[in-house]
Amino acid sequence: MKRRDFLLTLSGSALLAIANPAFSFNKNQKTLIVIELAGGNDGLNTFIPYRDPNYLRLRPTLGIKDGIPVSSTVALHPALKDLKPILESDRLAVIQNVSYPNPNLSHFRSKDIWQSGRPQGSTDTGWIARYLESVDAKTSEAIFLGEEYPLALTGDKGDRFLQLSLGLGVKSKGALGQAIQAQYQIPQSNAIAESVRRTVLESEDAIKQLSKDLNQRIANNGYAPTPIGRQFALMGRLLESNPKILYMAIGGWDTHTRQEQTQKRLLEQLGSGLAALNRDIKARGMDKNVLIMVQSEFGRRPAQNGNGGTDHGTAAPVILLGDVRGGFYGGDPHLDSLVNNNLPVVVDFRSIYAEILSAWEKVDPKIALGQDFPKVGFLA
Repeated sequence: MKRRDFLLTLSGSALLAIANPAFSFNKNQKTLIVIELAGGNDGLNTFIPYRDPNYLRLRPTLGIKDGIPVSSTVALHPALKDLKPILESDRLAVIQNVSYPNPNLSHFRSKDIWQSGRPQGSTDTGWIARYLESVDAKTSEAIFLGEEYPLALTGDKGDRFLQLSLGLGVKSKGALGQAIQAQYQIPQSNAIAESVRRTVLESEDAIKQLSKDLNQRIANNGYAPTPIGRQFALMGRLLESNPKILYMAIGGWDTHTRQEQTQKRLLEQLGSGLAALNRDIKARGMDKNVLIMVQSEFGRRPAQNGNGGTDHGTAAPVILLGDVRGGFYGGDPHLDSLVNNNLPVVVDFRSIYAEILSAWEKVDPKIALGQDFPKVGFLA
């Protein structure tokens, strides 16, 4: 099954159940939220090594000089000010210098490696899907928010998990859109066609209900009324259905040019979204039940380029928010010992996955990763 065909098999009844949950908090249910920063986020300007003189030497104009110090060696990008109190409350762990052996600097290949958990060999299935299939997860227990279905949720048995986007409903604007809408009101004699028709209409009803709920949630919980802010609000809403996995991708992080403006805008939305979601989670008494992981397929080169940006690099930070052992892991970036003008890799990303699988999901990491890896220590 092609990922883009998933809408045709999407269960409208399952979406309706999510849109109208009989919410009963399950203290034993744990949810992993994965947020992918697609394009390669620049870690050095996210968590700034402000004490290292090599930082401004490599970035004389792109370096951040007004970061917010949060340790003796690390400062936050000013746009991430909302994360400072979360870090101080020990609900934020940052693992630095994360990648894999012999990093690949192609967006497509590196993204497949991160999502499959396999730096070598086949990348036909995703690490999350392999875990979910091992525990016989239901279709509605993993939900992807976005347009392009991720490899991470693609398993041997096909795309079994829900995809949800507020843009997936039947378009009704304009003459063509109204004609399509009218066509979906006509029952079909063919069983398959009728099943698709009902699925689309049920899904659209669910999306309308979720959109209505989001406006209220944004007003009550401090989510930003932006497209990314609405995605975070939707995550908060979907937690009410007790999923095992929520997965969201945020694009735009490939900052070869105009990095200062672009990354600032994106980090502001990321920081405010994480802070709002954290407030929402704590207000519902779910602060020990939800773990958020923020990752990107690679980082950027330590040296700025000649176009006001940075080019594809190797190691990057991974953020964990939730019931974690807060602080920084993996050491500071080694700007004085670059490898081919890139940061040396200290932590294999599969060590993070393995710790989540063993300490959070309580399963053997070998089920999804084929082997175990050394733990980082961010989970008890």
